[in-house]
Amino acid sequence: MTLMKLAELAGTSVATVSKAFSGSREISEETRERIYDIARREGCFDKYYKAPRTRPLVALLCPEPESEYYAKEIGILERALNARGADAVIAFTRFDPEREARLFRELAYQMNVDGVVIWGSGRLIQNVDELPLVALTAGETSPKNGDAVGRDTKGAMLRLVEIIKDYGHTEVGFIGEPLTLSKERLFKNAMRQVGLPVQDRYVVTSSRRFAEAGEDCMRELIERGQLPGVIVAAYDQIAYGAMRYAQEKGYRVPEDISFVGMDDISVTPYLGVPLSSIHVNLEDVCAQVVDLLFRRMENRHYRGRTRITIPVTVKLRDSLIRKK
Repeated sequence: MTLMKLAELAGTSVATVSKAFSGSREISEETRERIYDIARREGCFDKYYKAPRTRPLVALLCPEPESEYYAKEIGILERALNARGADAVIAFTRFDPEREARLFRELAYQMNVDGVVIWGSGRLIQNVDELPLVALTAGETSPKNGDAVGRDTKGAMLRLVEIIKDYGHTEVGFIGEPLTLSKERLFKNAMRQVGLPVQDRYVVTSSRRFAEAGEDCMRELIERGQLPGVIVAAYDQIAYGAMRYAQEKGYRVPEDISFVGMDDISVTPYLGVPLSSIHVNLEDVCAQVVDLLFRRMENRHYRGRTRITIPVTVKLRDSLIRKK
């Protein structure tokens, strides 16, 4: 007996049946007992009945654990949730919108979580029952029936390109991988906005990821025989690989070529040549996410839509040098 079939017999929705078995106060006792009676008659009461939890449970639908940036965000969120008396369960979407939507349904209606945090807009998620939902986004998008905390990546990219121009550089490249094409677009728009030429020969995308992507991109740029004065990497690990490969080939960093990354992860200031990077205050981001989530969890009748944008800064270090 599935929840859907049970809902049909009870003349109600799957969400209502799920809430009845989880002890939700949103369900009247009359409706709960009617569903329980049908479940007992059909022999599936023990299958679906869940003793009430003593602490709220929040699902974190994160793209992957391999990225230090995401891993750090997960850790901060879990600690912040724990401090508010909630527990977290983590599932990985692998950047797949269909997988994300399926996990959302399973966590919402089978595990009956009290709230969900997603990375991105959740464009395929159908949150028809308005489960408390908050999205971490890098742009200006927001999920359906949920709140969003965004990082001002667009503003940070513009500020970074302005600094590069102020440092006297006019030839600037960008290296990334297939999952960073949105950052590449932001880079090109920022270059045009400050009046610097976008030169496609300095823009390279690797099929690999992390430091290996940086090595690939740097190898291709060197083989082309023309290097820009500055390379902006889509994230720090790509910059690491590119810097190392350039140094192995005899190029001096930053004297011959400067590098800038994004995300400002933990080892960035401690490299042989400390890396300039776009910095996000993850503690602030995660605090806002948890506050918005609890506002919805504590008042399930709340139907407002909130979007908060967190300022992003540029951390300047030795890897970016002024042009003489």
